Amino acid sequence: MIGEKIRNIRKSKNLTIVELSEKINVTSGYISQIERDLISPSLSVLKRLSEALEVPLSELFLEQSDMEVLKISEGERTKVKLKDINVELEFITPVLNGEKPPACEAFLFKLQPKTWASNHSILHESRECIYVLQGEIECHVGEKIYKVSKGDSIIIPEKKSHMYYNSRDTVSEALCIIYPAIHK
Repeated sequence: MIGEKIRNIRKSKNLTIVELSEKINVTSGYISQIERDLISPSLSVLKRLSEALEVPLSELFLEQSDMEVLKISEGERTKVKLKDINVELEFITPVLNGEKPPACEAFLFKLQPKTWASNHSILHESRECIYVLQGEIECHVGEKIYKVSKGDSIIIPEKKSHMYYNSRDTVSEALCIIYPAIHK
């Protein structure tokens, strides 16, 4: 409820009802009624509340996240092999079917020696961070090639065409984080 949301934000800012009411030029009783969801404030009062609480107006309407702590054991991870890529993706974030998607996707992948991760360039609306756990991966971004070795990471901006290649004679392994999530 909007009243509870306003109360929580007010308290997090260490404001009393009286202080908030003085900031937006209403009575403290009016604020109390809003916070107990006894009345619905007008749009102009909501705008003044958002300014006084220093939060975007939209935040007053956002629902609390109902996502709980979720532990995914190694044996429970979803593994996906897509037809247009040469690696198996082992998701370490939940893969939800029809539920609210997570803010990001994270998965592990192993890239075999002398192998491209995909048969074509990868392009999407999200940022992609690669952290190499083992070996070395060449990241081809546009015309540039970045060698990313064990312990190194690289962030590919959104809408940047890229490909991954393992030029070594050993398997390379990496953690990939994509944000925001693209598989919704």
